[in-house]
Amino acid sequence: MRKMMAVVAFGALLIASASPALAQGRVPATGAWALGGSAGATVPAHPNLDNGFELTGSLERYFSPRVSVRGQLGAAWWEPTFRSGTLMPMFVTGNAVYNWEGGAVHPYVTGGVGIYRFHSSIGDRDDTEPGFNVGAGLEYFFNRRAAMTWELARHQVGAVDVPLGTFDDGSFWRFAMGAKIYWR
Repeated sequence: MRKMMAVVAFGALLIASASPALAQGRVPATGAWALGGSAGATVPAHPNLDNGFELTGSLERYFSPRVSVRGQLGAAWWEPTFRSGTLMPMFVTGNAVYNWEGGAVHPYVTGGVGIYRFHSSIGDRDDTEPGFNVGAGLEYFFNRRAAMTWELARHQVGAVDVPLGTFDDGSFWRFAMGAKIYWR
């Protein structure tokens, strides 16, 4: 009888402690917004460009708990291997994102299109090219309003012609780690 009472008491305690969390709903939820920022590394496809540092900011709108649209603004800094100077790709992308709930961990896939502007530290002419990107990542939720993010993405861009040089491939890999905050 004591064991049965202990099991019932334990079960009631679990239900009582879970109720407030269940009443709060899902995260992310339909209609939610998220603001994020990340920093990381980029690996240019062209062999005459060295890897570089990147910064990205994002704004995301959830149309369902699993589907969102995300806008990103980012920049990277690359150095050519054959001369001094810097090539800075800046990008604005619009992506669809699909995530799976796994408790505190939410894996996701993403893909979209963007505009990529390449600025050379030598000369005064930039090159702007269209492109697309695909990627995958993880979000780890600390609480209902904050998550840590990791993402790996491929940005596919055509040839780039700037005073620093002509590069037949402006594509790059991007690995970033960051954070997001959520609100409704």
